This record gives sequence, C-alpha cells and structure tokens, in this order.
Amino acid sequence: MKRFWRFLLRKSMPHDALSSLEFAVFGLGDSSYQKFNFPAKRLFRRLQQLGATALVRRGDGDDQHYLGVDGQLDPWLEELWEEVLRRWPLPRAVVPEDVVPDSTFDVSFGEAQEVEEVDVGVGVGVGVYRATLVAEERITAADHFQDVRHLRFAIDEGQDPPPVWAPGDCAVLRPRNLSADVDEFLAAAGWTDRADLPLRISPRSTAALAWPQAVTLRWLCANYFDIMGVPRRSFFEMLSYFSPSVEERDKLREFSSSAGQDDLLAYCMRPRRTVTEVLGDFPRTAPAIPLPYVFDVFPAIAERSFSISSAECPAAVDLTVGIVEYKTIMQRVRRGVCTKWLAQMRVGEALSMRFARGTMRLPPASTPIIMVGPGTGIAAFMAFIQSRPGAANHLFFGCRGEKKDFYYQEQLQRWVGEGSLHLYCAFSRDGPSTVYVQDRIREHSQAVWSLVASQGAVVFVSGNASRMPDDVRQAFADVVAANNPGMSADGA
Repeated sequence: MKRFWRFLLRKSMPHDALSSLEFAVFGLGDSSYQKFNFPAKRLFRRLQQLGATALVRRGDGDDQHYLGVDGQLDPWLEELWEEVLRRWPLPRAVVPEDVVPDSTFDVSFGEAQEVEEVDVGVGVGVGVYRATLVAEERITAADHFQDVRHLRFAIDEGQDPPPVWAPGDCAVLRPRNLSADVDEFLAAAGWTDRADLPLRISPRSTAALAWPQAVTLRWLCANYFDIMGVPRRSFFEMLSYFSPSVEERDKLREFSSSAGQDDLLAYCMRPRRTVTEVLGDFPRTAPAIPLPYVFDVFPAIAERSFSISSAECPAAVDLTVGIVEYKTIMQRVRRGVCTKWLAQMRVGEALSMRFARGTMRLPPASTPIIMVGPGTGIAAFMAFIQSRPGAANHLFFGCRGEKKDFYYQEQLQRWVGEGSLHLYCAFSRDGPSTVYVQDRIREHSQAVWSLVASQGAVVFVSGNASRMPDDVRQAFADVVAANNPGMSADGA
C-alpha cells in the first residue's frame, strides 16, 4: 500500500492518468481516533484528482457504530452491487446462497501415536521466546474492585538471537483457554467423546499451519480456538450452512443477514454471549459441523499486546495487567480470556512471547518529557523513567484513590527523592470533588508551558482510549491559551 501510495503521489502523474478507471473505496476506521479514516479519505480524493470516477459514495466504516463496521458496510455494499449490476448485469447469481464454500483444511482422525502435544504460543521460529514467570504481585488494595497485577518474566537463557526491545515496546502473548472452559465447549459442540482422538490436518492451498499436524480437538480448543470470545456475524453464516434444523438454520441466516443485525446485537453483542453459549442455544446445529470446517467456523484466539513496564532488556520483562471482569446485562460474570489465564498462572510456569515495536519513542535524555498516564497507562512510563535516571521526567498519574490503586507508589516516590521524577497525582475519589489528570495539567499551567515552549519537552499520553485523550489534548490547548493572551482556540 505504501508503494502504491507513493506511486499515486508522483508529481509527474498526468491529471487524467486514471480517466478510464471506475472505483469504490470503503474505509475501516474508528471515530475515537482523531484522524478517522484518513487513508480512505485521502485515497478517494487522490483517485478523483487523477481523473478516476467513483462508482458510489465513499464508505466510512466505524468501529464505534453500535453494529461495528457492518453498520456502514451493509448499506454501502447494497449501493455498490446495485450500481455494478446496473452497469454490468449478470444472467444469474455468481454463487448461490446455498453453496457451501470449500474448507481451508483437510481434517481427519488419525492414529493414536501421532498426537504431538506442544505449546503453540505466539508461533515458532525466530523472534519468539520462552519466558518463565518469576514474580507476581497484586498492586491494588485487596478490597478494591479492580484487580491489577504486576508480572515479571525472565527470558530463558540460550535463545538465539537474544531478545531486544526498547522502552515503549510491547510484549505479545497468545492466551490459552482454561480446562473448565474447554470442557464446557466440548460438551456444547458434542465433541466430548472425540476430544482426545488424534487429528490429521493439512492445508488445501497455501494456508500455513501454526501448530503440529497431529493434535487433538481438546488441544485446539485449549490453544487455538477462541471459544470464549463473542462471535462475529460470519460465525452465524458458517453455522447456517450445516444446520439440519430448519428452525435453527432460519435463525442463523437471519443473524447473518443485513436485516437481522439489530436482532444479532440484542442476542449476542450486548449480552457478550460467547461462542460456547451460542452452540448451546443451537443444539442440533453444533454436532453437525463437519470436521474439515472447524477452522472456518471457529475463530482463532487473537494475540494480546501489553506495554512493557521495564527497561532491563533482556534481563526481565515486566507487565502491568488489569484483570478484566464484569457482569453482562444478563448478570453473568465475564472474564477476559488473556487476563484470566495470566491471573491463574503460578511462579515457575512458562509461556512464549514475542516483542513488537510500540508507538512511542523517547527523545534524547537532555530533552524533558511530560507523561500523562492514568491507570494502567502508567505501564510504558515505568520503563521510560527507568531508562532516564536523573533526566527531566514529569509524570501526571491518575487513579481513584491513594490507598486503593496508586500503582507503584513506593517506586515512584523513590524516583522523586532521587531527582529522577516530578510527580503530579490526581486521586479522583479522595476529595470532595472529582479531580482528573487534565485538571492537574491546568493547575500547573505555567510549569507545563515553560517545559514545552522554552525547553522543547515532548508529551506522551497513554491509557484509556475513550474520552481521556481528547480531555488531555484540550487541557494542553488551555495551557497554551492561558500563557498566550489573545491566541485563538484553534491556534492553541
């Protein structure tokens, strides 16, 4: 895409270079980001500048829509196909709705001695490292509603090449499903009796295997299938192909249709109904899923990324993990797949991880930094401060209460005493009124402005992506305006 974009931006490109092209663009975006769907918007505009003709309006998919991206995609696709078929009519449907697509893999039962139990982790090969949990500590008060853990992993020695990461980078983990959840899923799918029989798996085309060829259904449910996730629309569509029950098949097709998305929202998305629970609601369909299609029906567990809280590469990897637990509108307790797995892990247990570059990069130690990290947003900043002893580090940290969830209080105060940190705290529930990090930024307006305007400080923001970033951005704009009389709001 980058090469394509550079090609389109060539100054030598004639203004009518694409005059024979008719095109359509749909963007996959999230309106909580400031540059919502910029790639799609810029691409659409550039194609028009080069003489191309848009078949339909630009589509702007938004993850914040109550139906997700589908909320904009469905009506846009209807417009697109209506226009395409008007221009280039077809005598019949290309693929009738009742035609089942080919499976991605060939799957069959094999011989018992073929089973090879291994840890799929985050893959195998270069860049994947074995690590052992060496320390685990809850860093919120025992009576606080939120359980946040500090986890330390030691990278096993002798791995080549040695791991490398920098402050601001992430550790990437692929969680496993717990045995109780696996047993529940196997029962719902009607697989209990076959769960420990060996499987032979081979790709039909170029699909790659991320696991040994000989495993069991139980192993796949524990290590690969996202059995506790909320299923997407495509899950219901795939199930509908195999249902022997007219009633269940009709309901599955309704959930996978454009017209049925509000019903799917009420049935699945709002109550956060899991794959396992859906199978229980379609008891005739679940056992009818053909073995070769299990990889097409059931989604894979997604990797999870956590900001690394340590700068001691490669000695230790510290993670700050909030254990996800909440009640649905059905009053059922839900726990995050990855954090539930990490929470039950004991010191001495091993896992595999890889490292990914983060979005934040530190300036030279001579440049001041301002860090805004409420809650677990402090994770990456712990690594920042460790790597800049004695530098001008300014941290705005926010939590509910000093005695409840002041993460890393002793370490932060130690850095303050050593002169490595200037700390500004906002305890939102401790006073008569709520106080947030943006309020503290405004309170220290002159100091913040001096750091930015006179010393070239770099500002980093990390944490919840809902309202906080916009509120913090506005606080900095207010600081600029307060210290520059007459400046417009847009200018600030």
